[in-house]
Amino acid sequence: MLTSKARILWIKWHAYLSCFFLPLALIYALTGLLHLLEVEGGASETFEIPYSSASWPDNEQDAKQALVIFLENENALSHLPIPKNYFVSPVWQGWYDIHQEISLVAEDEDHGAKVVIEKNDLMRQLMYIHKGIASNIFKVLGILFGISLLFSIVSGAIVALAMPKLKRNSTIACALGCLSLLVAYLLS
Repeated sequence: MLTSKARILWIKWHAYLSCFFLPLALIYALTGLLHLLEVEGGASETFEIPYSSASWPDNEQDAKQALVIFLENENALSHLPIPKNYFVSPVWQGWYDIHQEISLVAEDEDHGAKVVIEKNDLMRQLMYIHKGIASNIFKVLGILFGISLLFSIVSGAIVALAMPKLKRNSTIACALGCLSLLVAYLLS
């Protein structure tokens, strides 16, 4: 059984952590809901520049080097630096981060290739925060938020189970939560 002072301390930490992480929790909740509804966001601006080169770059380093030179020659320095996250397919190489996506796209023999630059809209940026693609600061905040959320849930359960007036209903709620999780898992 928790003493009155211990309960107050748990409640204070629960409240302070909740208030600190509320903005990030709202972002995660909103983007998680929208992701489940398949709303991903997109580009606020798109630029397409015809790309001509003697050969298609074989690897990330060659493609990145060719792209930097190309953007410098096209006076498109505002799109530099090249984002750090890399993706590749047989006809597509690209880089992305929270701010933009830059792709080198091979079209067909008649049309050659092009560079596509997409500036991410706010929704896509928020999705990238949710997916852990944003900066390391957001990764650290996300990890701390996860730990805080775990602490908040555990501290709330400890306080509820320690209070005589809440113990019975809290125990029933815990049992129903475990049962619904088990049923959901078995039905999946």
